[in-house]
Amino acid sequence: MRFAAVMPRFAASVRFRSALVAAALAGLASVTAAQPAPAPAQPAPAPAQPAPAPAQLAPSWRDVPALLAAATAPVDGALRACLADPLPQTVGLIATRAPDGHTAVALPFPPVGYRGFTAEERCLLDAVPRVSLPPLPAELERVVLAHVVVATGTAAPAVDPAFAAWRDPAATLAASITATERAALAVCDKGPRTVRVVVDLRKRATRVWLPAWQFHSASRDGTTPAAQRKVKACLTRAVRTWKLPVLPRTMGDLQLAIRTAP
Repeated sequence: MRFAAVMPRFAASVRFRSALVAAALAGLASVTAAQPAPAPAQPAPAPAQPAPAPAQLAPSWRDVPALLAAATAPVDGALRACLADPLPQTVGLIATRAPDGHTAVALPFPPVGYRGFTAEERCLLDAVPRVSLPPLPAELERVVLAHVVVATGTAAPAVDPAFAAWRDPAATLAASITATERAALAVCDKGPRTVRVVVDLRKRATRVWLPAWQFHSASRDGTTPAAQRKVKACLTRAVRTWKLPVLPRTMGDLQLAIRTAP
């Protein structure tokens, strides 16, 4: 009788616990379903790239010794082949602004007279124009340079100490030929003109002078009209006040073209 009486209560207890478990499982399922799907795995970050190397600037007229070394390197062998021993020997280079703006490079014309060119001169006349230089800075119309050709395997000579003041010739000229100097040129003529000025090295001193041809008569007879003589005298007084550093021996001649207006 006791067993029969207990069984109904036991069965009811089992059904109640089963209902609780089912409810718990249903709740867990609903909670699991409510969770958002996990985000997709992110790709691994790319390895850090090395910093790019700084751009190398092409040699320019802002550093004449570096420019001359770079420009003559491709033709140095040809220049060396032209020259008889012993080396080193110096080869002159005249850099001139061409009408189209590019820089033409030529050998200073040899004093051939009646004898004609030597084999060495003919060889240099062919090799020197192969030197490639960038366009000249504004107001610089001509620069005469000297390149020292050394024997193969021999170090190039040291840079002339005078380049400390002339490494960037345009900057040196701008610092020396200020608005005051330009105004002194402008008052010499009633109209605008281009004043040609030569800056060269003589007896280890920098000389400034005016080529006479720019004052000659339009008839090209070599004479200087009275009005132009006055202009020339005024401009000569003006340029004599310029204070320029001593030029390097390997850049001993510059020709300027300075535009003026009253």
